[in-house]
Amino acid sequence: MRLSNKNGFTIIETMLFLGVTGLLVMGVLVGTGASINIQRYRDSITSLQSLLQQQFSDVASVSNGRSSDWDCDSNGTVVEKLGSNISRGQSECVMLGRLITTTNTSQSILIRDIIGYAPSSVTPAQNDIDALSQYNMQVSPVTKSSYNIEWNSSMIKPKPSNEPAEFSILILQSPISGIVRAFIDNDEVVQNDKIKSLIKLESLQESASVKICINPNGLFDGKKMAVTVTAGASSASGVETLGENSGC
Repeated sequence: MRLSNKNGFTIIETMLFLGVTGLLVMGVLVGTGASINIQRYRDSITSLQSLLQQQFSDVASVSNGRSSDWDCDSNGTVVEKLGSNISRGQSECVMLGRLITTTNTSQSILIRDIIGYAPSSVTPAQNDIDALSQYNMQVSPVTKSSYNIEWNSSMIKPKPSNEPAEFSILILQSPISGIVRAFIDNDEVVQNDKIKSLIKLESLQESASVKICINPNGLFDGKKMAVTVTAGASSASGVETLGENSGC
């Protein structure tokens, strides 16, 4: 009788094969998930940078969303007056810029238009700060928007603080030179009735620039990145991204 010789795998060899394959698949999935989370985090940085850059463009190329039912008084206060029939561009107020502030959640920012009323007794201004200081300024209730930091990330202050970020960025266009400037308080959210307190030389100096560190909140364990806005910036180029050496 001829004996047949058949080759095959033992149960132990099969189990070892399946175990190694499972570990390899798990490693690939974990690596893929980590890569996706890193990309999501970077997207949250890029999106915030783009949003802040857009504000400079919007101030330079102003768009007025006011309807004829809104009017303003000598204090620059905008109120709704049904039937006032004052067309856009015909009121006593002008649009001067945008105010960008953090909210108490540290996961969103608020963006609002700034309206200014020039009193009749305007004196000749020597510079942009003098010219802007003569306007009675208020936050417009007509157009406002909020932006949430993507992927559940949040804004924090740089090391060693790492507390929730608080800042105010007032982007204004000078009525005499037409130049756009960013006045910044990198440590406080100014109240609506205190926005003129930002219009000073100190708010234009480099020390007032704001570094917005983005906390991934468990999305991944890598080094934090940041978005910076340079005080006194006149264009979108003043908004930059800092990588792993951000100091966050």
